[in-house]
Amino acid sequence: MWDTLLFSIGFLVVTLRVIKALQLGQKLPPGPSGFPIVGNLFQIPTSQPWLVFDQWTKQYGPIFYLNIAGQDTIVLGTHKAAADLLDRRANIYSDRPDYIVLNMLTSGMHWGFSRLDDLWKRQRRRVHETLRAQTAKEYFAYQEIESVIMLDQMLTDPENFLDHFQRASTSLALSIVYGWSPLLNSDHPIISKIDQFNRQFFVAAVPGSFWVEFKYFKWMRYLPRWMCAWRRDAEETFKRVTITLEGLSMDVQKRMDGGDDPTSVCGKLLRNVQKEDFFEAAWTSASYRFARQTSGQLAWFMQAMILYPETQRLAQEELDRVVGPYRLPTFDDFDHLPFIQAMVKETMRWRGIGPLGVPHRLTQDDYYEGYFLPKDTICYANVWSIHLDKNVYGDDAKHFNPGRFLDDNGKLESSIADTRDEGHVTYGFGKRICVARHVANNSLFIHIAFLLWAFNISAEIDADGNRNLPDSLQCKEGLSV
Repeated sequence: MWDTLLFSIGFLVVTLRVIKALQLGQKLPPGPSGFPIVGNLFQIPTSQPWLVFDQWTKQYGPIFYLNIAGQDTIVLGTHKAAADLLDRRANIYSDRPDYIVLNMLTSGMHWGFSRLDDLWKRQRRRVHETLRAQTAKEYFAYQEIESVIMLDQMLTDPENFLDHFQRASTSLALSIVYGWSPLLNSDHPIISKIDQFNRQFFVAAVPGSFWVEFKYFKWMRYLPRWMCAWRRDAEETFKRVTITLEGLSMDVQKRMDGGDDPTSVCGKLLRNVQKEDFFEAAWTSASYRFARQTSGQLAWFMQAMILYPETQRLAQEELDRVVGPYRLPTFDDFDHLPFIQAMVKETMRWRGIGPLGVPHRLTQDDYYEGYFLPKDTICYANVWSIHLDKNVYGDDAKHFNPGRFLDDNGKLESSIADTRDEGHVTYGFGKRICVARHVANNSLFIHIAFLLWAFNISAEIDADGNRNLPDSLQCKEGLSV
């Protein structure tokens, strides 16, 4: 009986969708021809889809249409198209898809991926107050300390530099969010605990990771629990993680009750919420940690230094001139290190960790450039294509060149239009732009300044004296790369 009912529902949904597609087909943006029922689902590669999307942008134009198993989807491939819709029409383009598995993992409490509702507005407003540009300066001391520890680890154990980046990122987040003292070891158990959840989280955040996420298969959410391993795993993980997060927040509350006034995100949130909102504050605080991927961006920076050694030399000349050999860089040097600032921007542009960004969802029917965009359309900004746009970044857009952000006198130039002075769009668009971007920029600045002040970064030399250069297109994939 259940099988017959579910099949009938699925068949009806598919039939109605096909009829709608036929009615709207002439009005939709151009795009690759798909197959019956599944549309373009099997034409999108599971690995590095942004590269195929880049080719389709060249073929079909700045906006093209996909039907992914019944889900209307558009991909924006230029600065103009992305800014026109996701920024200038943010009121109707700022929702998120219905992440079924991810919302089970977080009970819908992660404000970066939640729907555009009152809960999101409340969480976003609270976190913005703790992470805005001026407030971010309160965390300078934490960031400088983490850079010192990172340098010590790099000196004693250079082989595992990626682990040291991960420790620094996690330790800083725990300091900022919960007022912790720095973690001194890369194998601290809290790091593996957080990273285990992050892996589950980011898998669930990649659209299409589970069949239940596809429009034609959303009926699977109503299957009995015993039939759905993905549901059981998500619900059990949520319970386990909530215990950890509430424990971390409770520790902050106890310190505050004892007279301690920590400069932390969680402390500021707890001071401004009612007791019954403790659960919400615990998850709001934690969402900041899950959104940070500074360690991944530092890994791309290391690769850039190997592939483009001339930029490393120019940065070190600036550091030698401004800082000298007898002290470490500090944030007091910020205004005098424009090339390092440009390096931060260029690292984010050249190989931002989110080449496809996080998808948006259209909340009402819309028209753009003569094309009809139906309500509930999922909108991807192909950040990869946007950052390689020669019309914006010049003929050398595919190369790492911090100088593109400097004038003839070596001063930082006004930023690229529609990037909120970032020079890139890795942090997203509109109402969904990353709220922690000021802290992230500061972390990258001081880490990069420390690394280039202390070290020469070069490729491995093989037995024949040849440099082993990395492939700049290879990466570990997920929602972030």
